Order: sequence, then structure tokens, then C-alpha cells
Amino acid sequence: MSRLGLLTVAVLVAPGAAVVSAAERISGDRPADSTGVGSVATRPAPPFAGIRRLETDPNDRRTADLATSAEPDPSPQTWAVSLRGVNRAGRPAVDGQSGYGVYDLDTARQVAFGQLGPDSVVELPAGRYAVRATILTPEAPDGSPSRTMAVQPEITVAGPTEVVLDARPAKRVTVRLDHARAVPVSASVTVLQRASNGRFVRHEFGDVNLDDRPFFVTPTPQRADTTSYVYTVWRSAADVYNLVHRTAGRVPDRLDLRVRAGDLAAVRTTYAAQGVGACGGTYIGPIFRNGPATVAFGTNFALPTRRTEYYLPDPEVSWYTQFAQAADCTFTELDGQTGAPRAYQRAGTFQEIWNAAPLTPAVSGPAGEPLATRDGDVVTVRLPLYSDTHRRRVDFGGPYPGVTGGLTLTATGMTPCVTDTVEPLTCVVPPNARDFLLTATATRKVPWSVLSTRTRTTWTFRSATSTGPLPLTGVRYDMKLDDRNRAPAGRPFGFTVATDPPAPTATLSASTDGGDTWRNIPLTPNGDGWRALVTNPVRGGVSLRFTATDPFGRTVTQQVDDAYTVG
Repeated sequence: MSRLGLLTVAVLVAPGAAVVSAAERISGDRPADSTGVGSVATRPAPPFAGIRRLETDPNDRRTADLATSAEPDPSPQTWAVSLRGVNRAGRPAVDGQSGYGVYDLDTARQVAFGQLGPDSVVELPAGRYAVRATILTPEAPDGSPSRTMAVQPEITVAGPTEVVLDARPAKRVTVRLDHARAVPVSASVTVLQRASNGRFVRHEFGDVNLDDRPFFVTPTPQRADTTSYVYTVWRSAADVYNLVHRTAGRVPDRLDLRVRAGDLAAVRTTYAAQGVGACGGTYIGPIFRNGPATVAFGTNFALPTRRTEYYLPDPEVSWYTQFAQAADCTFTELDGQTGAPRAYQRAGTFQEIWNAAPLTPAVSGPAGEPLATRDGDVVTVRLPLYSDTHRRRVDFGGPYPGVTGGLTLTATGMTPCVTDTVEPLTCVVPPNARDFLLTATATRKVPWSVLSTRTRTTWTFRSATSTGPLPLTGVRYDMKLDDRNRAPAGRPFGFTVATDPPAPTATLSASTDGGDTWRNIPLTPNGDGWRALVTNPVRGGVSLRFTATDPFGRTVTQQVDDAYTVG
């Protein structure tokens, strides 16, 4: 079972997506910061269990489509705006029980935040603003408080203004799933408003269990700039239910939501082990129009495992998964993977496999973005070394525990540019067109894997002063392995290998004695790749050495020791 706990951690998502910190806690609002994250980014922090809030960097403004904290621009005239809160019992909100945030609807910037009390006044220039508050109301019989997110989607300031944030019209948020053994574990509500400049104000409240603690939201009028989301997570044994109810144009008057299990996309998911038992973990979370939800829910499980992950279909809500593995569930040392977000258009049954061998370097990220680039005469290379066979999935990137190796880039007339670790390589290369050789080597010894114990990949290509991706060829295998990444022992074993871009010529050899001897394996064209047939040994592992040449003479040569095992 998962260990529940609040965790602050950076997140890895698709390029261009952004994360936003929780804008409210029980004690009041704080600025909503923004950050941009790429497909190969910060390693998540352990443990992979329980509710997680996303951590952000307030100094990072690479993606500015979220509400960001800032003081109002200097203006010759500001007006006093008094803020008054009323709880659901009709009593005035007091200090320590309510917090507020004020947002400029032209820029999407948060311009004020603080405690909501009897004398809450902010000075604002003339303009249009949205105001949100979190208001606590003591509830019978024990007096523990319920929480209300009260939203005023637009106020106009043209002189002294009073704003009343009234919790009494709020509707209780309830979600019901027709599965007798499914238990709710997490919930959040997000209201997005598009500002005049196209960026978003984000009103959000999360990290609640709707069964344990009542939560209320005030309805809003119909507005073209507004979308609301109710996000809940449920557990049933090993299975996970991920539900987002989206309402375009408003926060609806009725928030008693029902879900039938037959209306869900059921993703039969295998999390394979890398030859030995280990602990696995996932964080799964939704991505809205301007980035991921503030909270996600994590689970731990023994590897290998199979479970069903359910999603409420919605083409405008996509889902990211972060998968990690370690020797034990403390995740003191780990590696893991993430992939392109997925959206589900309809109910039905789908299949997905994570951690499928062979584990090899990736030359592009989840959205196909290049991971080796040239800007003028500066080359930057960051290659995730242990990505599984899914074409749009990569590992978290270095630093890698238990791994030694490095990257080397060289060309005629150039001093080799070397990193003696597997960290990214950045170097200045000579101008003018010339032939380059890029080499990535890695030797790994970790307790959660006996696969890809040593890899060596080389690329040859021609490049001149320019801006854009380096023309590296990617290699991916498609093998029908079991849940521990084993092939049948002592029998012929067929699989396919493909390159991106496709290569017209290729060779393959295999070793069953740790690389001491190699045997050529015939390749047969198969779609955009090649079909191979290897006779497996009765025990141990199989190493592979593959070479391909594209129509422009660019080559890739890749050796993977212990690409898979037999059993």
C-alpha cells in the first residue's frame, strides 16, 4: 500500500508545459509562481507515494502563460479596494481563517495576496481584476472547518471599491464512482481564466480528500474566458482511477458528479523489472490548458507489476506519468522515465508497457524535440542513456547512480571535447563543414538492474555552422519479453529493430558470452526497420551490436551488453 504524505518536488513534463505552485493554503494565499520545464529535466524527489505539490522557481519566467507574482506597475492613481469575506454560516471571515489573491485580467499577474480580515484593503490602479479567497467555516458537530473557494471572476476598479467574497452560495464538491471497492484519495479544483494577453489566471485548491473534509466552490456566471476542472484520484487494490471533470465557460451550479466505470478508458499497464525484483513508483497527473495540475498522486509497488489505470476520457485533458525504480521504496537512489502526455478520446481498453528492454540512449525527447543541437558553433548534447523501447519515452537524465562513462565529440582539426561523466556536453566546434564523431559510453552497476550493464554508441555525421538539431540517428528495438525482460531460453527469438530516420542498410551481431565472441545475425527488411532471429542461450544474457547507415552516409553503431536476459 502507498504511504501517504505531502511532497514538494519538481516535475518532468512535455516541452513547453509549465507548472504552478499551490496559490492557497489554509492560512491564506501566496504568489503563484511559474516555471518552464523541458522533456529532460529535474529528477523527482522520493518517495513515489502520496500527494505531491509541484515546486516552482519564482525567478524562472521562460513560460509566462500562468499567473505570476508581481507588484502593480507604477501608476499616477491607485484606488482603495476593501475586501470582506463571509463564511458559509453568514459570519465575517477573520484573520487566520481566510486568504485572498487578486489578479490583473489584462496581464494574468497576481498583484496582491494576504489574509482576509475585517480591515483588508489593497491599493490598485484602475482596471479589471479577478479575486479569489479560501474561507474556512466551523462545522457541527465537532467544529472542524470546511473550506470554500470563493471566486469573483471580474471586478472593475475605477474608484474606491468594496468586494464581498461570500461563501454562502458555494456548492459542495462531490464525486461518486460506481465501483464498490474504489476509495477516493485525493482531489483538487482548478478554475482557469484567460486574460486579455492570452495568458491564464489560475484559481486552484487541492490536496483534499472529499470524503474526509467537505470542500465547496462558488459558482460563476457564464464567461467565455473561464474553464473549471474537478480532479479526483481513487484506489482499488492496485488499480488507480484518474478523473477530471471539465466544464467550459463557468464553475457550474451543480458539483455533485457521477462516474460509471464503463465510461472510463482502462489502460492495462505493465511495469516491467530490469531482470531483478525492485520497487517501482509512479506519479500520474493531468495537464490542463496551461500546464499540469498543482497536485498529483503517487503510488509504490513491487516490480514487476501489472495494474489497470483508468482515465475519464476528454480530448482536452492529457495525462503525464513519471515512473521510477529503486532497490527499495525509500528511493534513496533511483532512475526512471517519463513520456509524452496522453489524452484519451473514448472509453475502451488500451495496453501500455513501461521499462521494456533494451534500454538505450535516446536522441529525441517525448515530443520529438532534438536532444543534441548546434547554435552557431556551440554544440550541446544531452542524451538520456537508459530510455525504454517506447519511441516517445526518455529517462530522467543524469546524474545516474552507479554509472561511469562520458561523452566525446571530435572532428578533424579539433581538440576532442570530452565529459568524463554522463552529464551534458557543451563545447565550441570549428566553423565550416566537417565530419564529426560523437561517442556515448556508460557502464552501470545498480541493485535494481542487470540490464544494459555497458553501452557504447557512436554517431558519425557532417555539420557546418548553423542552428538546429544535430543529425543523430536513433535506434529502438521491439521485443516480446516477459515482465522481467526475459526471452525464452534455448530457443530462437525474433524481434525487430528500427532507426529514426529509417536506414537502408544495417548489420547486427549478438554475443551470449559477455562480448567475448560475436555472431552475425541476418536482418530481413520489416516495415521501416529490420527483423532479426537470435538463438538464445539456456541461461544468462544476450548482448547486441547494431550498425546502420542512412542515405546521406550518416552512421550509428550501438553495442548493448546484456540487452536482455533469458529464462
